[in-house]
Amino acid sequence: MSTNRDFPPELLNQSKDKRLDYYSNECFMLHPYLNDAFNRLKRHIEFCGDSRIVLITGPTGVGKTTLLELTKDWVKQMSLPTLEADKGCIPVADVEASLEKSGLFNPKAYLKRCLYALSEPENLIEHKINYGVRGIYRNDKGEIVVESKILETELGWALEQALKQRHPYIFLIDEAHHMLSVASGRKLTDVPEAIKSLANRTKILHGLFGTYQLLALQDIGDQLSRRSVYIHIPRYNAEFIEDIEMWQSVVWSFQQNIPTDEDTDFTSHWEYLYERSLGCVGILKNWTSLALKDALNENAKAVTLKHLERRALSVGQCQNILKTIKQGEARYAEIEGNVDGLRQALSLKSKPKSRASSKSDTPHQEQPEKQQGTTQSNKGRKGVGQRNPQRDEVGMTKNAT
Repeated sequence: MSTNRDFPPELLNQSKDKRLDYYSNECFMLHPYLNDAFNRLKRHIEFCGDSRIVLITGPTGVGKTTLLELTKDWVKQMSLPTLEADKGCIPVADVEASLEKSGLFNPKAYLKRCLYALSEPENLIEHKINYGVRGIYRNDKGEIVVESKILETELGWALEQALKQRHPYIFLIDEAHHMLSVASGRKLTDVPEAIKSLANRTKILHGLFGTYQLLALQDIGDQLSRRSVYIHIPRYNAEFIEDIEMWQSVVWSFQQNIPTDEDTDFTSHWEYLYERSLGCVGILKNWTSLALKDALNENAKAVTLKHLERRALSVGQCQNILKTIKQGEARYAEIEGNVDGLRQALSLKSKPKSRASSKSDTPHQEQPEKQQGTTQSNKGRKGVGQRNPQRDEVGMTKNAT
């Protein structure tokens, strides 16, 4: 047994469930791309200015939910001095934007979940929220109750009051791309615009975590774009040497934290691990957790290639996911990378000129008058055989014979 691994050695004397729980839930890999996104998000939480919407996006299984959990832990630690002075504060709250059975997003159900996320824990029972609407109260157990007949607008008002009174540093929304799956009677802009307005009225930063589908918000309106910040968590791309080196380091870190009796060898299979996880650390973590579960159930000394192959995504699944990822990467590159197009639209690629010369280059407004004069002068010119207009006498003349 190796003594140079990263998990606590005493873990090997504990149950299989304890070992699996450590690797699956307690072992976080703060790999380079995740660490960069984490640092950017922390800076924005510390000061966001008027940009109170931060969108954290990337491919499925890249580690967005891990970033959300790391952010929650960091905010709680960072806010300890504030909590001593403000007993009514909830420093961070989070909610998942889930879909209904119909496959559509239900804003009313979402608002209820937001209220539950901000409801008072036992230590805040003396600092109750005044929601300002009927239909929201506490039962005998102190649990928040929201009546089914309450209107969506009333829920929105109640959430606004809850955010103002609990004033978290950030309100986190996981799976935020589900908000775009709206019913036919609604516009795609409804929910994102409502969140933007809510963030402005409450002065509370909102963090939306989702897949590349969130990039559709880029085209919704200039107000939302101006008040939003994008944080991208990319996958590791085998096209680049640096990414391959970082991926190999990630694989090594996972290997060092597998709590098995003997050393598990992942580094020899790094290409296969990349192939079936597409360079997404979240997919790799879930995959190796499943393989570890099988190895522990079999009382195996280590996780082997056989365990990995049994739990790997199929080629068809990988191709389907990769197609979606590449579409999202192309869209993100289009948004962030077309600097020349932006500079062209701003006239920064052409030589500036003075406003005076610009006015002199403008055509004069006399042209219509010249055209009118030309038309009038042509009125006296007739074709061959046509008389000039004159008044003729009517009746018989005296000299008629």
